[in-house]
Amino acid sequence: MKKIFLFLLSLLSYSSLQAEENRFFINRFGLADGLSSNQVLTIHQDQNRFLWIGTPNGLQRFDGRKFMAYEVKIDGVKQPSLPVYEIHQDRSGKMWLRIGDEYGIYIPEKEEFIPFPFENEQKRSSWGTLWMDQKANVFIVFKEDKILWIDPEKRKITDQNMPLKFPEGWRPNSIFEDREERYWISCLEGIAVYDPATNQVYTAQYNPENLALLNRKDFHHVINVYQDQEGVFWINYWDPDEILLSYEPKTKDWKDHKEELRNGNANYQEVYGILELPDGQFWRYGVQALGDYDRERRQFNRLVQKNIVFDKITKAIWDPAKGIWLGTDQGLYFIHLDTPAFFFKEMDTQEGNYEFQSIEEVVHEGDTSIWLGSWGRGIKIFKNQQEQDAEWTAINRPPLIEFNQVWDLFHDKKREVIWVALQKGNLQIIDLNTRKSTFLSPEAFGGSTIRTIAQDKTGDLWFGTQNGTVVHFTGEGIEELGFSQFYKVGGTIPKLLVSKDQKIWITTINEGVYVVDSATEKLFKHLDDRVLSSNKIEKIHQLNDSIFLMGFELLNKYNALTGENQVFSYSDGLVSNVISHIASDRTGQAWIYTPNGMTRFDATTNTFSSFGKNHFFSQLPTDGYSGMQLSNGDLAFVSNNALLIFDPLQFERNQTPPKPTISSVSLFGVYVGDETVGNSQRIFSSQQNNLTFDFNLLNFSIQDRFGYYYRLVGADPDWVKAKGDFQAVYSLLPPGEYQFEVKTANELGVFSDPSIYAFEIKPSLVQTWWFKALLGLLFLGIVFLIYRMNVTRILAVVKLRSRLARDLHDDMGSTLSTINILSSMAKTKLGTDPAKTSEYISKISENSQRMMESMDDIVWSIKPQNDSMEKLIARMREFANQVLESKDIVFSMEVHPQILGLKLSMDARRDLFLIFKEGVNNSAKYSGASRVYIAFGIERNLFTMRIKDYGKGFEMEDLNEGNGLENMKKRALNLGGYLEINTHPGKGTELILKVHS
Repeated sequence: MKKIFLFLLSLLSYSSLQAEENRFFINRFGLADGLSSNQVLTIHQDQNRFLWIGTPNGLQRFDGRKFMAYEVKIDGVKQPSLPVYEIHQDRSGKMWLRIGDEYGIYIPEKEEFIPFPFENEQKRSSWGTLWMDQKANVFIVFKEDKILWIDPEKRKITDQNMPLKFPEGWRPNSIFEDREERYWISCLEGIAVYDPATNQVYTAQYNPENLALLNRKDFHHVINVYQDQEGVFWINYWDPDEILLSYEPKTKDWKDHKEELRNGNANYQEVYGILELPDGQFWRYGVQALGDYDRERRQFNRLVQKNIVFDKITKAIWDPAKGIWLGTDQGLYFIHLDTPAFFFKEMDTQEGNYEFQSIEEVVHEGDTSIWLGSWGRGIKIFKNQQEQDAEWTAINRPPLIEFNQVWDLFHDKKREVIWVALQKGNLQIIDLNTRKSTFLSPEAFGGSTIRTIAQDKTGDLWFGTQNGTVVHFTGEGIEELGFSQFYKVGGTIPKLLVSKDQKIWITTINEGVYVVDSATEKLFKHLDDRVLSSNKIEKIHQLNDSIFLMGFELLNKYNALTGENQVFSYSDGLVSNVISHIASDRTGQAWIYTPNGMTRFDATTNTFSSFGKNHFFSQLPTDGYSGMQLSNGDLAFVSNNALLIFDPLQFERNQTPPKPTISSVSLFGVYVGDETVGNSQRIFSSQQNNLTFDFNLLNFSIQDRFGYYYRLVGADPDWVKAKGDFQAVYSLLPPGEYQFEVKTANELGVFSDPSIYAFEIKPSLVQTWWFKALLGLLFLGIVFLIYRMNVTRILAVVKLRSRLARDLHDDMGSTLSTINILSSMAKTKLGTDPAKTSEYISKISENSQRMMESMDDIVWSIKPQNDSMEKLIARMREFANQVLESKDIVFSMEVHPQILGLKLSMDARRDLFLIFKEGVNNSAKYSGASRVYIAFGIERNLFTMRIKDYGKGFEMEDLNEGNGLENMKKRALNLGGYLEINTHPGKGTELILKVHS
């Protein structure tokens, strides 16, 4: 740190710019970067190194890349976005906030604010500021009024049992606790010191300890008191103007430093802020004031840089990333105290741009200088990083503007001259020994602008022109006769390169690259857009014997031995697709200047190391044009109006990669936790399957110096290199257990340990194993049911066919047999016994009729349209009508309405009909009745059929158990019921069928 500091101080003598203009590299963040307001009220860095920012628009957290807004809820109810004035954190990690006029604890993971009430109604003349002592006691200092504290037992803001004391009636401004745990209270009346060990309060009026500060009677309106690590006391008070005193106990010296921090104008100024760094550096800040203290000289150095603008600094804090965060009324700033050692000179452009086109190191007679060629303003010379007089280079220069328009510079060590390529085919040759210039306009150039100069190992010079002509110079001196046209291409030549094998590489703006043999003038090869990324190639650099880097838009890596070309772009790690210049360092690493800053390219691994927005290189001018490696190994680049020189080896390639932090986990864009929060959401439903992971190094100054690799175990097969947004998005994740991992890697491919965020997406009901098993069983059940239904259908058909076969066999077969026998008998009696033949024919007719009726019953029972009970009753009525009316028997039929809704199988209907049929036939044949009553009803959940004739009846003992009765009983059993017969001589007969409905 001290080395860098001394180096930076030395820069003051190198530059003619305002004092300290380039002292520190500074980042600024404002509204455009996501800050909710440019008016920053307070800042705080927590134990995880997140930066918390309070603004008039609420609370935000910053990880160096992304601002995240936090809500404030009280008892779960979202509150309006009130100003957050103060943020503190105690040793246990609890965060204390002042939000509006409320004081309390904030729980970030729940976004919950727990305010503490005042024990008694308080009259407050001003808002109080939070202050915390070494024992984690929290005090509220009401400026020029009173001090209260938050009683942890009562959980209230009170003035009772306060662990510090100060004189009654004194009006406090601030508190400081020294290393002996004494409290120094700055008041309007002076300084009071409370010693808890003795329980005494010391003042200027009572000073038994002989404290030096209390011996000063002139201290009034004291703003703050502080003792730094060196034991120096700092007192800020007003009398009547602001005074900033230091007191050195060792030497007993007092010194007022206010003038050292004065802003040099009549604007109001106030220096109230104190910041001491771990290494003892001491800063003061406030209204239009910022400076650090030089202990050797015992004075402050005001920090004045054009890239830090503010009226008021509200809070300054140290960041272990070796920097200082400033909360101001103009946004958030970060001062890089480890700004790399560099020389950066920006020219004064009040009289116009310089438009530097070239840079050349000139080493002559042990003297080293840097020459810059300007298109329009001639030559600039720097030596030891100080601008030198270059007017001598313009002596005898023709008064034409083209002699002041420099395109390229080349130091010809063989001839000890500087060749200056000019507009319209002009040349200036500067003799370093005589310091005189010669101006030439060789005919070989044809008046075309000379854009580039190169030299081969024999000392011959090669010039490329605007009109595409390559001119060869072989002269020993600087005579005009040595110029000749060597080769012609179709278009402007931005750059010539003589390779190590002495071939001439000619870049063009529209025809690619020509490679010509310098000895034979034969074209060796032509590289156009069939090989390269484009025909427009303006920059070329030979990295080693075989590798050439070239490009303008996109970077080409061409291997001259194999003919293979590789193209690299922004997506491969290049910070910009536009190539401004290419140079290499002593280790063979290529440095590529682009409009978006500097990047380093390792051609052996094809990896890029970009320095990002948190590095000085991010603020380089966007219009770089030329550069080179200096003899001491430094690299130098020029842009239109600036010069940059730095040692590339100070940027270590093998830094130990730190472990990154998963800084945010978002569900559908809503923050649900991060790696640092213990109770972050880690269980998600099946619908919560769109997750975004943000990750970063919580080390602001180096977070862009490493590559980031991530994977989601359970989804990604391999590690994925993160792009510039350092974010991984996963959509429509299926249920399962996952583990998001992220790690960093340095330029040499050394990886850090991964940070891990494990979580689980629960399956929905339909995605659970048991539900799938249930679906499987249901499917098998459906298949089995279909199978069973199919089998049942087949069996039903088989049963139907069997029954039909049986019925046909039983009824029709026996009837046909009877008819056959009767036919044979009638045939034998036909001629001999006509009466008997007639009887046989009558029986044949009866059997035929009966067979037809049976066939009709069978066909009727199997028709689907007859499946209803209503159709069955109708057929029974029809049958009874036919049979009974032929016998002159009157019948009545009564049907209960419920009967019509009954569902019977085909077999049941047939059995019921046949029982009915047999019963009606018996009544018609044997009862001798004139009236029959038929009823269908429901009795005690039993289906009942009654057929009652009012005939002669009989004794039950005389009942003949014939086939008809036996068949009826069997059919009743088939129906699941039973048959009853009630009869008595002279009282008729009643047939009752009862079946369970």
